[in-house]
This record gives sequence, C-alpha cells and structure tokens, in this order.
Amino acid sequence: MYDVIPESLSRSHRGICPTCGAPLQLAESGREARCAFCGGGSTLQYRLRAVEASAGALQRPDIKGATRWLRKTATYETCTCPGCGAEFGADTEQAIQTCKYCGAQSKLETRLVAITADDVDPPQRRTRQDFENQRRDKLDYPWDVATEQLIWRILHEPELLPRIHLAQNFESWSLINHTTAHFLPWLLRHAGQDHDAVGASVFDAIGKLLCEGDPTLWPGVIQACRGVVFDVNAKRAILSELGLGKAVCVKTLIDAGEYAALHHNRDYACHALWAVNTLIGRNFDEHPVIAEIVLYRLFYVTDAVLGWALYTMRNSYLRGRYPWPVLWKACDELGADRPEVVPHLLDCFYVPPADSSDEYRRRLDLFKQATSWGGRAAAAEVLGNPPGHDDGLYAKAIAALDPELSDPRGGFSAHKAMYGLLTAQSETTSPAFDAWVTQHGESLDTRFKREYIRRNKETPLLDRSKPYYWDSDPKRPLDPEIDKWLGVWDEGIRAAVDAYHEQRDTLRELREEAKELEVETFLEDGPATLPIKQSILDAEKQHADDEARRDHAQAEMDRLQQEYTARVQELSQKMMANMNDQALVLKLSAEMQKLAADMQQKMQQLWKD
Repeated sequence: MYDVIPESLSRSHRGICPTCGAPLQLAESGREARCAFCGGGSTLQYRLRAVEASAGALQRPDIKGATRWLRKTATYETCTCPGCGAEFGADTEQAIQTCKYCGAQSKLETRLVAITADDVDPPQRRTRQDFENQRRDKLDYPWDVATEQLIWRILHEPELLPRIHLAQNFESWSLINHTTAHFLPWLLRHAGQDHDAVGASVFDAIGKLLCEGDPTLWPGVIQACRGVVFDVNAKRAILSELGLGKAVCVKTLIDAGEYAALHHNRDYACHALWAVNTLIGRNFDEHPVIAEIVLYRLFYVTDAVLGWALYTMRNSYLRGRYPWPVLWKACDELGADRPEVVPHLLDCFYVPPADSSDEYRRRLDLFKQATSWGGRAAAAEVLGNPPGHDDGLYAKAIAALDPELSDPRGGFSAHKAMYGLLTAQSETTSPAFDAWVTQHGESLDTRFKREYIRRNKETPLLDRSKPYYWDSDPKRPLDPEIDKWLGVWDEGIRAAVDAYHEQRDTLRELREEAKELEVETFLEDGPATLPIKQSILDAEKQHADDEARRDHAQAEMDRLQQEYTARVQELSQKMMANMNDQALVLKLSAEMQKLAADMQQKMQQLWKD
C-alpha cells in the first residue's frame, strides 16, 4: 500500500522497499529490485489514474539530465484506462496518456510492488509414519512434517479448548521454523476468525519468527501479516507481535495505521503506532535505518499518523539519528511533493561545524543542487559558520542566503543561518556583511540591525538613534493542520495499551485450562502420505537385489555342498569295500581330491558373483 513512487524519487531513480520501507536505489533499466536491508524482492509496475485538472500543464523539470519518469525497459506498457476500462499500450516516456477508445486522459504512475508467493497451498494431514520417515531422512520434502501436522490440526480441530492447547505449542521454539513461516497465511486467516485465546497463541509465532534471528524468515512473515493487517476488524494482537520484530516491520505497521486512520478507526491506528513505538524501544542498533523508514513514510501518511511520525522524529529516540545528507535529500524531495511537512523536519538537523574550507564549500553547493525550496532551507540549516572566519567564505555564504530571506517558506531557515553568521563575529564584521548592510539598509530585520550595530558602534550604514531591544528567538511557523495532529495519537496509544492488557488478562484462565489437556498432534500411525525420496527407494531396491543375490548364492552353495557330501560318501564307501585293490583306492582318492578342488572353485565363483 501507498507505494506509488513520488515524482521527486522517480527523477532520482530511487524507491521505497514495499516490504520494509527502507530506501533503495533503482537501476536505470530493468524491473526487478532487491532490498539490501530486508532481502525482499520487488518489481516495477505501471498504472494509470485519472488526470488532475492542471496535469495538462505539467512540464518536465528544468534540471539537466533529469527525466520526469523512471526509464522503462519497454516503450509501451499495457495499462487499463480509468475512464472506460479498456486496455491499451501506454507510452512510458509520456506523462499524460490519452485512451484511443474513449479519449479520456490519465497520468502514468510507477510503483514498486513486493514479489510474493500469492498462492500458498494449504497444509495437509500427515501421519506418524510421515514423521518417522522424515526423522530417518527418508523424505525429499521441504517442510517439517510435525509443524505442518500441528497447523493442520489447529485449522481442523472442532473443539475450542483442544484448539487452544494445540496453538499453545508455538510457545516451543522448535516450531519456529520455515514451515510455520510458509503456512503462516493460513494460520493468520484462521486465527483472525477464531476465539481470541487461539489467536493470542497463534500470533505468538509471529513475534518468535521475527526474533529468531534468521533474516530469511522475515520477508515471508511480513508479507503474510500484510495479508491480514489491512482490515480494521483484524485482531490487534497481530500488530503487537509485529512490534516485537526488527526494523523490517516498521513500514507494515505504519501503513496499517494509515489505512485504519483513513477508514476512521482510531483505535486500530493507534494500536499500530504503539507497536512501532515498542519496536523502536527494542532495537537501539537499528535506530538509523528506522529513522530513514519513518522519514520516507512522510511521502504517504496523513492526519494522526503523520502527526505521530513527525513527533517521533523530533522527540523520540530517533531524534538526531539521521545522517544529515539523508535528511537534506528528504527535505529537498518533500519540498516538491509534500511541502507542508518540511518545516517540521528542519529542526531535526544535528550537524557539526564544517571542519575544513572544502567541507564548507560542499555545503554551500547544496543551495545549487537543491531542486526545491525545502532543499535550500535544509542547506541553510546545515551551513553553519566558515572555519577560521574566512572572509571569502563569509561572502559566499551571504550570497547564498540573501535570496532565500524573502522566501515565505524557507525564509525562516535563511534568517536563522544569517543571524548565526552575524553573531559568530564577536567584535567587528567582515567586509561582506558591510556590503550586505549597505545593500539593504533600514529594510533589514530588527535583529540583524541590532547585532550589526553592536559590532559596529560608529557605523553610518544604519540609523543608530533608534533603540533596538533584545527579544527572544522567533519560533518556526508550522502548518496549523499538521500541528493539530501532533498530539492526537498520544491519548489513543494509551487507550490501545490498556485495552490490550485487559484482553490478555481475560484470556488467562481459559488458556491455563487448555494447558492441562492432553491433545495428540498426529491422529494416525499410517499409511504415509508423502513419497519416500528416490535415493532411498533406489537404495532399498539395491539392498533387496543384493539380498536376493546372496540368498541365491547361499542356496546354490547348499546344493553344491549336498552334492559334494553325497559323492564323497559314495566314494568313501566304495573305497572301504575295495581296500585290497590298491589301484582302485588310488583312483578313488584322486577323484575325491579333484571333487574337492572343483567344489572349492565353484564356491569361490559364487562368492565373487
């Protein structure tokens, strides 16, 4: 949700990961992108929306090398007309499209959509024989049989208490695995319609999967949760469990809160925001990336969620967590897309003084690089004072700030920066300030005149007869509508916390009763429902063939032994009967020796075979 790429991001080939919300760089060409933070895949899609009244007057930005839209891999993209519903090939190089069927004009937008497995087959009933086969490494099956059977039992158990007992198995970390993550969409859909006690135990698996430490689990879990959280009637416990995860969950929770706010469900929205606050408090090491995710949700969120986001950035653990170049870039982009939120961000800069003249010049260059008033105002916030009180740099800074003083939106930051430059000169002022005062004279703000006269007591450039009394620093003007939302969410979060804990307390007795039961996971011993993997079948066949050959060889040896024994007995009897016939005895003895040798040779051949 809320992932249409804003115009300013399209120009810079940047997007927001639709899974976790972290900023990602898009290629100049190609559709697919993979987030370096959460590992989630996404693809560019194109869509048309009804054109605004003024859209026909849109111009390409006056920036060398910039294009209004992301470069596409194809010249034409099949889109659906929002006027008549017909499909036609939209020219991806043009901002405004005209339907060839009904003539309606529409605007081409680019968005990032998460790559997901939309169709997850339901878990199947398994047997103890399946479990034994997998335990003995006889299955070529990607999922854990015991986990799949448990999920199947939860989905099909008709009695409440046994169902609660089965769901409580997820308290065991042995079931927190890829199988649970894979079938999680089925679990969540079922638990969302089941008793709260079942849901509470099933949803425990979400938090454990996110805390297990295996990042490969996270994208699937988040996508499964995104399939249910955009329903204001969903169970709040899902939101709480997402709040136990890492920074990859922030975007989903904020989007769920925004969805609920747009559908006038303040309780659900505030529960989602509470979950984000929980997540922020649990993941100190991820505050910089969380800060960026919250920052770039400002392109999309509204009302109470916008108030929460701005308050969180200015007053929570996230304050000062933004690398100032990131915050400057965001202010520049938001100045074009959502100018009303920029003033709230300009007080969030924590920038050390420039440590060299080259660094100071780089900050001055930001005024030229900015594409909106927000970028120029942010440049004024980070400028600071020249190192070593360099008169040449003072002159460049004054030249950069002077045009901004009259800007009704960014003028406050320019005044603040100029005042800082002036007051940094303790006894006298640089020639650049003298020239600036000469240019503007009495039209200057009272604060500037007061500080200039304090440093130049005999100056003829200003009227020194007037008293210039000290006054407190002015406050930055904020958008009153946004200012109103800054505190709306706080009361709602407190109420969400109380409601959540009250519900957990009411379920405790029922859950304890269910724990006392004995409920079998496997209902059948056999037969197996999963095929034995081919390598095992081949090995078993080979073993059976070997056994058959051994049995055959043994039978043949037994036969030969019997024949040999019978013949030897026959020859022995004949020999005993003719002991006086020396020649016959020698002949029979030789035959017996030959018979033994033949027997030995045949036996050896059978063992070889």
